[in-house]
Amino acid sequence: MAGALRPVVVLMLLASVLFVAAGVLDGAYPGGTTGEMGDLAAISYVFALVNTAVAILVARGSERSLALRMGLSLFFVFERPGSAFIVGPKSTPSIAVHLATALVELVILLSAIRVWRLGHSVPSGDVDKLFALDGASATAVPATEAEESAAPRASAGLPARSAWLMGVTTLLLAAVLVADGIVSGFLPGGREWGLSGESSGWLVYLFAVVALTVATRAVHGGRVALRLLTATALIFFIERAFSPFALRVVDPIALGLHGLAAFLSLAVALASASAIRGLRARADGDTASLEAA
Repeated sequence: MAGALRPVVVLMLLASVLFVAAGVLDGAYPGGTTGEMGDLAAISYVFALVNTAVAILVARGSERSLALRMGLSLFFVFERPGSAFIVGPKSTPSIAVHLATALVELVILLSAIRVWRLGHSVPSGDVDKLFALDGASATAVPATEAEESAAPRASAGLPARSAWLMGVTTLLLAAVLVADGIVSGFLPGGREWGLSGESSGWLVYLFAVVALTVATRAVHGGRVALRLLTATALIFFIERAFSPFALRVVDPIALGLHGLAAFLSLAVALASASAIRGLRARADGDTASLEAA
């Protein structure tokens, strides 16, 4: 249970960072220019504070806070895209951050619902222990019939080595993508951001968010998430390998980051594909043993 709750907390903290980034990109800082949005741009900071506070409560095992966060996620899934296009004109990077936040919030909502349903499969007196991130508290909860029936499914999860390999390589990939965006000058007050040509280099930030979001689900052994991570990593591999030729990148540091990102993308794709084969082989082995019994 604690393993299912930790990704929710991590994604909530990522959402707080995206809220702050939205406020900065909208000019809500001393000396900044908020334009027609006025003080509404600063509400992103309020969202970040509220989200961080709720994340701390959820991490401490508060079931009510998890229910509150589910409601907030549902609100943000609609509010972030709405504010991106309705509340005053926004820059392209600001719109991208708003949409990325909505995507993260959708993942948080689905993950929180999963944790909520799992938590309520145990007797009511053990719910508080089950929601705690403390591993000892989680193991102290006696197994229920629902958990026992789900045991064969849980045993088909990823081995720790495979999960760590995918998680670490995806984190490295995201770090290299962000470094590429910084080196290319895509910062507040830097070069122009756009959707085509050399001005589209800021999309690496969106690539990093997508990779981390998908990997957060894939490391738990979900086959759909693993397939999605494999496809996403292969797309990133092709894009990183050939974009220097299309964009005529000549800076040696940028070229090195492109090559490193392509290598890491291929590593992520191979790791996730290997995990899928491992799950399939384990499922076939379980089926064969049941038939023999």
